[in-house]
Amino acid sequence: MKIVKIIYRTLICSALAAGSSSCANNWLDESPYDSVDASKAITSSSGLATARVGMYMMLKGTSDFNDYYAARMIYYGDVRGEDMQASSSGTRSLLSYDMTYSTSDNAPTIWQTPYIVIERANHVIEAAESGNLTDAVAAKATIAQYDAEAKVVRAMAHFDLVRVYGKTYTQDSTSLGVPVVTAVLASDAQLSRNTVAEVYAQVIKDLTEAIHSDALKTDVYDGYINEWAAKALLTRVYLTKGDNKAALSVAEDVISNSPYKLWTNSEYVNAWDESSSSHKNEALFELSITNTTDWTDREGIAYLYSESGYADEIVTKSFIDKLKADDANDVRLGIILPSTISNHIKEFGTYPVYLNKYPASAANNGDVRLDDIMLLRLSEVYLSAAEAAYKLNDKDAAAKYLDAIVNRADPSKHVTSSGITLDQILWERRKELIGEGQRFFDAMRNNETVTRYTSESDKGWHVALTTAAKSFDRTYYKTLLPIPKAEIDANPAMANQQNSGY
Repeated sequence: MKIVKIIYRTLICSALAAGSSSCANNWLDESPYDSVDASKAITSSSGLATARVGMYMMLKGTSDFNDYYAARMIYYGDVRGEDMQASSSGTRSLLSYDMTYSTSDNAPTIWQTPYIVIERANHVIEAAESGNLTDAVAAKATIAQYDAEAKVVRAMAHFDLVRVYGKTYTQDSTSLGVPVVTAVLASDAQLSRNTVAEVYAQVIKDLTEAIHSDALKTDVYDGYINEWAAKALLTRVYLTKGDNKAALSVAEDVISNSPYKLWTNSEYVNAWDESSSSHKNEALFELSITNTTDWTDREGIAYLYSESGYADEIVTKSFIDKLKADDANDVRLGIILPSTISNHIKEFGTYPVYLNKYPASAANNGDVRLDDIMLLRLSEVYLSAAEAAYKLNDKDAAAKYLDAIVNRADPSKHVTSSGITLDQILWERRKELIGEGQRFFDAMRNNETVTRYTSESDKGWHVALTTAAKSFDRTYYKTLLPIPKAEIDANPAMANQQNSGY
């Protein structure tokens, strides 16, 4: 008897009709995903274009498929650190924050949607590279572009999965990561977990093939992957892997040769508003949300951050206190807002606690749910270049790239090569990238200890945490999520591959 894997059932959702209630969402009903296997339906570049739209749509997610960039991947990377937290008990981000789950039954998951994204990318790649499209010659450049974009998206999903379910590369690259899926799966497929090193190898292969294909667009390409987005993601991968030389080389290419530029000090606060003329200057890759048919509604990260929305996650008191003490003139204080609702004012007073990187504006008719979701930004590339250069003992380069961020935050401040430290670079990274889903992963790859609070005196507005959740490093087993129980139960190949401690 064939055992159909849960991972297969997850992936096949990307090709089923809306009539399957377990997989359905209106904007997923684009042909060729409406009734038949997508790989059979893609016969031309126009069909490939539709499949490409479906791939990006699932990367964006929905209110139902919210276990990836629809929300969870972003807040997971923040509330598991020390700079953001769940605002109270009962919030959507609470389990990711307080880590009170004890088994794979009640733990958060970031599994289903990333694998659907991978499957959709695989449909695009297989069709593009089959040579069987009716206009394979006439539409050669377009087909190659879509193929390259799909490889970048596939790389992103594999990379994110291995960061959530596998140990960080610099900790143990031979330990178990996640299944690598590079083809459309058969119904009897039973994949086991690849090692962390094997996942990274595939991620880097996909990214470098896409970049070296010369098929990706090189101009600003709103809502889609271009060459510079691919290189920014590759920088992040290399830095996480500990390959600082490669990370610096790719980052410098983006900084020197891309059409993007850092926001200025005067632009910074308003630049988060999509109606700002400078908004796109740093936006290497955003998930584009155009209307209510392709949004994540109230499950999206913008609504979770907004005080007028669910107010689910807030900035911690320790972060605000440290940021103010570091530099009261830091422009980034301007994107963290104080409470305006009476019961919140009673709790937080005049403290700025609500991150406003997804503001209500004219561009979204005052509805934050229509904000695009920033996934790759030029400031991160500068910070990655500074960190990689410092670790290569090139303090001049490290100071140059870090100074661009520090001086932008406060024009009276500068960084010198004689005074620069790794702690300074990592703190600057925390200040700049708060709310963008990076802090927890940065702490793990650098073997830092995450300390939320140590006693009632420095508790701030944290909810009560267990001793283990108050302070931990990457040796704590809950820094990895458990493989979902349904996957373990349905797939004999993974039966003995659950993460330790669960």
